[in-house]
Amino acid sequence: MNEQTCACPHCTCKIGEHAVVRHGKHYCCQACAEHHPNGEPCTASKCHCADKPK
Repeated sequence: MNEQTCACPHCTCKIGEHAVVRHGKHYCCQACAEHHPNGEPCTASKCHCADKPK
């Protein structure tokens, strides 16, 4: 299993087998891959990366 961290700047989630790949970078979820344009939360309930300033 891959132990990389999500490419979202403020996310600390690990990349699972269902990672979203965008522009060659791996993200833990679609919201992170899109950089939370409308404040969509990360799929990890304990992660608040969408709350951080961009």
